[in-house]
Amino acid sequence: MGHHGPDFTKAIESIPGRTVPSQVKMAALGLIAVGIAAVGYGIATDPHRTSGAFITNFMYFNGIAMGGFMLTPIAMVTHSRWPRRVKRFSESFAFFLPVMWVLFAIFAFSGGVDVYPWVEEGARGELPPHKAVYLTKGFFIARQLIGQGILMVLALLMARASLNSDIAMAKEHLGDKAPKGWPWNGNVGPAKAAAEKSYMTQLKLAPVVCIAYAAIYTMIAVDVSMSLAPHWYANMFPAWLFMSSIWSGLVYIALFSLIGREWLGVRELIGSNVYHDLGKLTFAFCMFWGYTTFAQYLPIWYGNMIEEIGFVLIRTAMHPWDRVAQAVFLLCFLAPWTILLSRGLKKIPSAYISVACVIAVGIWLERFLTNMPSIWMEDTLPLGFIEIGMAAGLLGAFILVVTTVLSKVPGAVISDRYMQPDPDHVHVLPKSHGGHH
Repeated sequence: MGHHGPDFTKAIESIPGRTVPSQVKMAALGLIAVGIAAVGYGIATDPHRTSGAFITNFMYFNGIAMGGFMLTPIAMVTHSRWPRRVKRFSESFAFFLPVMWVLFAIFAFSGGVDVYPWVEEGARGELPPHKAVYLTKGFFIARQLIGQGILMVLALLMARASLNSDIAMAKEHLGDKAPKGWPWNGNVGPAKAAAEKSYMTQLKLAPVVCIAYAAIYTMIAVDVSMSLAPHWYANMFPAWLFMSSIWSGLVYIALFSLIGREWLGVRELIGSNVYHDLGKLTFAFCMFWGYTTFAQYLPIWYGNMIEEIGFVLIRTAMHPWDRVAQAVFLLCFLAPWTILLSRGLKKIPSAYISVACVIAVGIWLERFLTNMPSIWMEDTLPLGFIEIGMAAGLLGAFILVVTTVLSKVPGAVISDRYMQPDPDHVHVLPKSHGGHH
């Protein structure tokens, strides 16, 4: 990264007057309109299928928002430097969590929970005693809204601490040109003091967020997804899901940063070396997803667990889900694993955007394959306007929220001490360049 600190001038001076591009805003609003139409059509024609589509899309988009934000506490805990270059994009994802919390509350209180088989089984007294205590509508809704609410508040507190510090620094630089009524209260004193306070706040919150994420997302995975098949369970399933949510978040961080870095004035701050690192991490999660997917299947196969094999067989060997499983394997593992083996392709924006889009679609299909077979028992594949339209609507809402946040704040974490070069780093150069120093 060189011996001198990065130049934040362009990132700061591009803030006044910055707005979400009209084409982006109109496209996002158009997608939201499609989503609303899909929900309306689904409720009118097949509420049961519509509930399944919501669960699929909730697990996907809530996972992107929270999983993408997790790069922020992970970077703080590990004291790593390169993630700081895309940390602002990670932080912006946290502001979509309130949208998902509200939508889940609407789903839960409007009768969406009735799609779960254990609701009817519990009413008939057919659940085992320990499940009958845990799987009740009131307890389900309460723990979900409380758990998701805790994660949302922790993420927003951490993002706000970072934003306050950067806004204070940007205000000192911009003076009278600073936007009026700047959000998130940047009036926190001198920039240097604000940066120190921000760093300590984030450092204290980071391990709490990491622990809370692992614990609460385990609950979300078991409740929202696994309990659709209340008599099937796999110990690795929660970890598989919350780790793949981080993977999906990394994919969207790559997409937003590659497409929006020029608009935010941070192109010089996010170079090819950053995408090489981000690509390697994405590649690692691709391998981990493949490993944990196979690791769940392997003990079922060699242990001949007939009580668990049905869940796997329906999704991998039975029509119409077998073709979806093949597509998931191709898009989530085979294609990205092969492409990301190349060091050079990670540094080419068009190539990286392409593979990120492939993974994004693959993970959505994986969420669809995980959840919908427990809801849809017909011979046809429930992959139409309801499911895709709802996904389009949530994608539009996600784009609108994230770009609106990014339009109002510095596009990089300009006050973060880890944006500066490591003073203890040894730069090794050939003799022709003056040796090492």
